[in-house]
Amino acid sequence: MSKKNIYMVQVDVASGIDSKSVYLPYAVGLLIANSFSNPQIRNDYDFKGFIFKRDVIEDIVDGMENPYVVGFSCYCWNTEFNKALACKIKERYPQCIIMFGGHNVSSDDSFLLEFPYIDFLMHGEGEETFKNLLLALPDGDLNSIPNISYRDADGKTQTTAVETPCKLDEFPSPYLDGWFDNLVEDKTIRYNAILETSRGCPHQCAYCDWGILKSKTRYFSVERVKAEILWMAEHNIEFIWGADANFGLKETDIEIADALIEAKRKYGFPERIRINYSKNNFERVHRIANKFRKEDMDRIGATLSFQSMSPKVLEAIGRKNMSLDYYKNLITQYNNEGLKSYSELILGLPEETYESYIKGVSKIYELGQHFSLEAYICCVLPNSILGQKDYREKYKIESVRVEPVRNHTDRTVVENDIKEYHDIVISTSTLSTREWIRAAAFTEMVKALHGFGFLRPFSIYLYYYENVTYDKFYDGFIDHMEANPDMFISSVFGKVSDHYEKMSQGNEEHDMVFEPTGNVIWQDCDYLTLKILENIDAFYSEVEQYVKSYNIEPDIYEDLLNYERALIRYPNKESSEVSLRYDVHDFLKMAYANETPVLRKVKNNIKMYDTDVHKTWIDYAKYVVWYGRLSWKSYMDKIDITYEEE
Repeated sequence: MSKKNIYMVQVDVASGIDSKSVYLPYAVGLLIANSFSNPQIRNDYDFKGFIFKRDVIEDIVDGMENPYVVGFSCYCWNTEFNKALACKIKERYPQCIIMFGGHNVSSDDSFLLEFPYIDFLMHGEGEETFKNLLLALPDGDLNSIPNISYRDADGKTQTTAVETPCKLDEFPSPYLDGWFDNLVEDKTIRYNAILETSRGCPHQCAYCDWGILKSKTRYFSVERVKAEILWMAEHNIEFIWGADANFGLKETDIEIADALIEAKRKYGFPERIRINYSKNNFERVHRIANKFRKEDMDRIGATLSFQSMSPKVLEAIGRKNMSLDYYKNLITQYNNEGLKSYSELILGLPEETYESYIKGVSKIYELGQHFSLEAYICCVLPNSILGQKDYREKYKIESVRVEPVRNHTDRTVVENDIKEYHDIVISTSTLSTREWIRAAAFTEMVKALHGFGFLRPFSIYLYYYENVTYDKFYDGFIDHMEANPDMFISSVFGKVSDHYEKMSQGNEEHDMVFEPTGNVIWQDCDYLTLKILENIDAFYSEVEQYVKSYNIEPDIYEDLLNYERALIRYPNKESSEVSLRYDVHDFLKMAYANETPVLRKVKNNIKMYDTDVHKTWIDYAKYVVWYGRLSWKSYMDKIDITYEEE
């Protein structure tokens, strides 16, 4: 009897400037590795290959050889592609069994009811479920298999019982068992990989689809993880994404961090990593982040996340933050040691108001996190608490289906690709859609004007000397732009606001393109930054009236302005020099160290140098504005100061 053919689908999403990198299909690799450890499956089935690149669907189907089972891993960035491919496979091979699983598959039978070409849904972790399905096909007892939805003989949908997964080390590794060996032989592709050391999360945040599972954290053995790191290094994996929710929670994570560092020292790979750090064990996270910093492995650094600064919001989403004093001391420690860290907020959470949101941004700056703040629009994940009907009704959560923004990707690639969608929150009982639009635009503005540095010295000075809070300063600047629509910066900010207006209506237009960088789509804050840099004289001419309205002394205003303009990096700018009447540099240095800064009146001359000059706009935009946004790259990195004491 001939064996039955299996294909597994986990496509990535095209992204990155002229990038040819792609993730290895780890999720479906786990399913295949576990299934083919079973002798009956090896006897009955033949694995024909992974489909992991976003190729033309007709070409993919043409390349298939009589598929019996095709399994799909679904995320928000590939579900529509999966649907289109599954439908085409079913048209060509009506008897082929189509299975969908992954985070974007809801826990009920809705996918089966909506899409007749899907035969099975796998809910939750899929290793054992997929293996049991293969063993039961074609005529086994499906109702005895937990965690699935299917159609019975009468065509009615059935959903079986939920079962807790087994120990992780019972699952074979697709890396170590050689399932990806033939893929990495293709040297025309730069491969990224997922490193999973644990599953589950002790927290139950409403916006996260781990929260609803209330799952106990389980761990792979350190020996297995080290072996996978070695495999990745030996096969030139450039970038590793850590899949853990709370890396640094256990002391053995130090050992894993050391293994990553040792691999890079010996093989040169991985070049970079990205880690989701533990929310509570900051001492251990600090040690790990410091290790990675010394090896230049983590460009973003440790995450000091808040999601919201409002106690009402935190209660509504089931989250607790550490005390603000604790965060302030921690941020101070990171800043003083030159360690990178960044903080996160989520826009659109229940109980958040416009005022509480922008005050939350201001509070993060007050804690000393002046460089690296990221704020995300709240997505409604189908398996999250926030995605459940009763929760949505309680907080009057309104969402809209929209394309995820494919930032840093060539617009032509996006326009010619199958469109993907996710649901984003655009209003709640406490936040109107109009307020949501302004809050989203406010976020992108402060990431450019404060995060990149254009107005940061002024806002810090006003905070310490005039008691002007950061939210008042930047929200007031929006009012100023609206009152002066003919300004250059008003038109640029207006484009950002229009972007969120359209998004709130379900219309995602990929038009944040900065012409000197070609057809690349930029994140709104990146676009703002690049347009300001291109029109830097006009920008500072236009902001003068607003900043001076706070009664800054003219000579102080000029020193703050001249210092900032000299310090900002610019394409082809190798050095700059500025003479000041006040010690602006030391004033800001004290502020960043969370010391009460004093602006001394002392003549000083500053020479500034860029040790890594980028010659073209595209390189500058990529390495300084994009990569550098969370890595403090906006400023010249070598500074010499001489003082003339009076």
